[in-house]
Amino acid sequence: MDLRSGFWQIELDPTSRDKTAFISHAGLFRFRVMPFGLTNAPATFQRLMDLVLGGLKWSCALVYLDDIIVYSTSFDDHLYHLELVLQQIQQSGLTLKIDKCHFCKTQLKYLGHIVSKEGISPDPDKLNAVREYPVPAKLKAVRTFLGLSSLLSSFH
Repeated sequence: MDLRSGFWQIELDPTSRDKTAFISHAGLFRFRVMPFGLTNAPATFQRLMDLVLGGLKWSCALVYLDDIIVYSTSFDDHLYHLELVLQQIQQSGLTLKIDKCHFCKTQLKYLGHIVSKEGISPDPDKLNAVREYPVPAKLKAVRTFLGLSSLLSSFH
């Protein structure tokens, strides 16, 4: 599941809004909701999502920022777990982006990996990107390649 504009669903405390002020040709503005780019925004958002899922995290759900996985050992359990997670999301006032949500799947892409009942494996698209990466000629390209390939290092 994926939240709709995750960070923007988090209202900033009025006393913190001035810290987000910026000026443009159209005037002076400040955010009312948590913008991207703030140093602590990802950690703050992750803490919120951990609180929203509460005891469901690690028992039937995982969350990384605005991406949520619900997992179960049987279809009936899965329907029950989905209901629990959806209730928590609804009670928190957060909303999902329904067209980016997938339910009752036996396999899915999550954070660059394929997750299924067999375990975790590398995303074939990521493997192809490494295979097809041009031979680096400059240091920056070598660093880029190392970053790309290091994502797959645990699958050697």
